[in-house]
Amino acid sequence: MITGYDPAKKTLTMGIGNLLNFGWLPDSLVPSDNPLNIHARQRVHSAFQRSMVKNGWQKEISVSLDLDIMSIRFRIRGRLDLILESDDSVELLEIKTMDGKPDFTDPIRSRTNNALQLYFYAKALSSERGISPDSISSSLVFLSMETDEPEAHYFTVDLSDDELEKSWLDLLAGVAEYLEDEDIRKNNQVSALHGFRFPYDSLRPGQQEMLSDVGNCIDNKGYLLLQAPTGTGKTAAVLTGAIQESLHRRITLFFLTAKNTHKLIVLETLRIIIDKGVPLRGIFITAKSQICHRGRSRCFPDDCPYAMDFREKIHGSGVMKELLDLQVIGPEVLKARAKHTGVCAFELGLCLAMQCDIVICDYNYVFDPHVFLKRFFLERNTSEMCCLLIDEAANLPSRARDYYSPEIKLSWIGELLEDGRCPMKRRKLLRPWINVFGECRTLLENAGEDEIELSPDTEIPVYTDRWIRHISELRDPPEPLRELFKAIIDFSKISGVSDSRYHLLFRCENGDHILQWFCTDPSEFLCERLESCHSSIAFSATLTPFDHFGYLLGFPDENKTVSREISWPFPRENLGVWISPEIDTKYKSRRESAAHLTYRISEIYSAMPGTWLVFFPSYAYLELIAVHLKEIDIPLLVQTPGMSSEERAGFIERIESENQLVLTVSGGVFSEGIDLSSENLLGAIIVGPSLPGMNLRMKLLSKSYTRRGRDAFIHTWAIPGMVRVIQAAGRLIRNRIERKALVLIGRRFTKYPYLGLLPEHWFRDGSIQLLSGGVSRIADFVKTGKAARRHRPDSSSKYLESIE
Repeated sequence: MITGYDPAKKTLTMGIGNLLNFGWLPDSLVPSDNPLNIHARQRVHSAFQRSMVKNGWQKEISVSLDLDIMSIRFRIRGRLDLILESDDSVELLEIKTMDGKPDFTDPIRSRTNNALQLYFYAKALSSERGISPDSISSSLVFLSMETDEPEAHYFTVDLSDDELEKSWLDLLAGVAEYLEDEDIRKNNQVSALHGFRFPYDSLRPGQQEMLSDVGNCIDNKGYLLLQAPTGTGKTAAVLTGAIQESLHRRITLFFLTAKNTHKLIVLETLRIIIDKGVPLRGIFITAKSQICHRGRSRCFPDDCPYAMDFREKIHGSGVMKELLDLQVIGPEVLKARAKHTGVCAFELGLCLAMQCDIVICDYNYVFDPHVFLKRFFLERNTSEMCCLLIDEAANLPSRARDYYSPEIKLSWIGELLEDGRCPMKRRKLLRPWINVFGECRTLLENAGEDEIELSPDTEIPVYTDRWIRHISELRDPPEPLRELFKAIIDFSKISGVSDSRYHLLFRCENGDHILQWFCTDPSEFLCERLESCHSSIAFSATLTPFDHFGYLLGFPDENKTVSREISWPFPRENLGVWISPEIDTKYKSRRESAAHLTYRISEIYSAMPGTWLVFFPSYAYLELIAVHLKEIDIPLLVQTPGMSSEERAGFIERIESENQLVLTVSGGVFSEGIDLSSENLLGAIIVGPSLPGMNLRMKLLSKSYTRRGRDAFIHTWAIPGMVRVIQAAGRLIRNRIERKALVLIGRRFTKYPYLGLLPEHWFRDGSIQLLSGGVSRIADFVKTGKAARRHRPDSSSKYLESIE
C-alpha cells in the first residue's frame, strides 16, 4: 500500500515522518521503551515546547519541499517542532523523548532518521524563504524521562555533513525506484484483467449479479449488503468482482472471515485466479499465538530470539522477496520461512501485508480497538485505501459487542499483588479494586445469580492519571498489568458518562470474578471504521431482514446502502422441506415431549438409513435426546462441548465416511462454514428454532431494541434463532445435482414470526408440507434422490468440481 501517490501524475505527496518510515522495518521487536506511556511522552513534549515559546521560539511551523527524483515528483510536507528566527540566522530544534539518557554522541550515525528530519526542515525553509543554508543551524534535543523533571540533552546536527546528504538522496532514490517498480507491477495487473472474466469456466445462477453489485459498490465508494444462499459461490463472485475494480484503483482488499476454513478457500480461489494470468499477491494473517515459533499464547519479546535483529535478518536473507514471489502466502509457508530466517512470523506477515493486494484475516484485525492493524487503519489516508469484504457478516455484531465491552478480572489483580516485587505504589492503586470486587461479590452472592447488573453510578477507582504516571515509569510492565491498564483506560472512557448502550455487570466465570462494561449496541463504532474505508461489502447466506443487520453492522441508511438478495440457484425440487408440528420444543415442554421427539427422529432414520444431521438448540437438549436414542439400535455420532481442532476434524471425517445420526448444536462449529462431501448424507432434522437463552445480557439487548422502537422479541430472539436454523440447513445442498430432505420439528415453525423468517425457496407453491402420520413421503423423496445419484453421468463430477 502506498498512500499519497498519484500514478497518473507520478507524484508522491507525503509527510516527512511517513517518508522516513517508507518500507521501514524495526531494528528489533524488543521495545526500546514502554509502549504504554505515550500519554506521558506527549505531555513532556508539549511542556518543553511551551517553555521554549516563552523564550521567543515559535512552534509547529508548517514547511514543504517539492523535488524530482528519477521519474517521480516528490511533494514533502512537515511541521517544525521549534524555530527561532533573527535578522541573519535561523535556528531549528527537533524534540524527541526517551526513557534513559542518550548513549551516543553522533546523531547522524546513531539516530539517522531524526537527523534526516532536521535536514528536510532546513532544505524546505531554504527553498521556501530563500534562506542560505549556511545561515541555518539545527539541533536535536532528547528529553530523558527517567527523572520527574525531564533532563534535556542537546546535539548539534551538521547540515553540511556528506553522509547526511548521501542518506537523504539514497532515501529518495530508494522510494522512487520502488514506486517505478510498483507502477510496472500494477500496470501488468490491469492489463491481465482484460483477458480475465471469472476463475471458473462457467458462472452459477446469481454470480453475475454479485459480480456487478460488488463492482458497482467499489466504483461508487459505497456500501453493499448481499445475501446469497449457501452453495451460490459467494466467495468466488465477491472476490472476483472486487479484484476487477480494486486493482486499477490500487486499493487493498481485506477479506474478513472468522473461520480458517473460509480463509483457506479464499487462498485457493486466489491461486486459481493467478493461474488464469492475473498476477496477484495475497496473504493469510492468522493469530499471533497460532503462528508463534515458541508456542506461546502471550508475546514476550524481551526473551525471544525471533524478536532480535529483525531488520538485519530480513534484509540479509531476502525472505520478503522470496515470499512475495510466491504470490499467495499461507500460514504454513510463512511460519516455515520466518523460522528459517530467525524472525517472528506474525510481524513478518504484517510487513508483507503492506505489499499485498489482498489480506485475508479475522474481523478483529479491522474492528477490535486493541488489535486492529494500525499500519492500515490508524490514519484516514491509509484506511481510505482499503475495501472491506465481510464474510458471514451476520456473525460480526456479536463479536463487536465483545470488542467494545471492556472487562477487569480479579485474577489480574491477584497475580500482581502476589508478586513479591510489586512496589508499594502499585499496591496502593490496586487496593481500591480489591474493595470494589469484595462489595460486588457480596451483591452477587445475595442475588443468587450468575451475573448481576450494578448501578451505573457505582464508584470505579480508575485513577487514570495515577496509573499513567506509574506505567510510564516501567520499561516492560508485566502482562497482567498491561491488560489491567488497557482495561482501566477503556473504563475511564465509559465510567461517569451517561450512555444507554453500556451496562455495568459483574459475574463469576470459571472461578474468576469479572467486572465489565457490557455494550449492547456497538454499531456506531463499526460505522466509524466503515466510513473511514474506501468501500464495504457484507455478505452472508443470512442477512435478512436487511434493516436488522444493516443497523447492527453500522451500515448507513438505505439511501447510501444497496441491499441485494440473490435467489436460490438450484432446482427447488431438489430440497424437500417438511414441518413436524405436533411436538412442542419449547424449553418448559422438552422433557415431557422427549419420548415423542425420539420416536420421530428414529422413525425417519429407520425408514431411510444413511447419514442424517440432527441440530438441537442446546447441548442440554441434545444430551437429553441422546440418552433416549442410545436405548435404540441406531448408530450415533454426538458432538461434545469444547472439542479441539483435531477432534472436530475427526468428527467431520466420521460424518463423511459412516452412516449414522449425527447429533450436533445449531449455531455451533458444525452448523456453519463447513462443506460435507458424504454421498450418504440424506438430509437434516432441525429441532425447534434455536433461540438465544434468556439471561441478563439478552434482556439488556431486548431493552435496547425497545428504546429504538423495535419489536424486542423478534430482534433479540426470533431473528438470531432462525438465522441458526437457516445456517444449519445450508449444510445440505451445494450444487444443482444434490437432492436432500429437511425436516423442521416443532409447532413454532408454523407460527408467527418464525414462519415468516423462513427462506422463500423452502416453500413449494406458497406453502411448506406438514408431516402428519408417517414419514413415507420423505422416504419416497429420498429414494428418488438416491436413484438420481445412481444414474448420474460420469462427467457430472468434473462439472461439480468446475463450479465449486
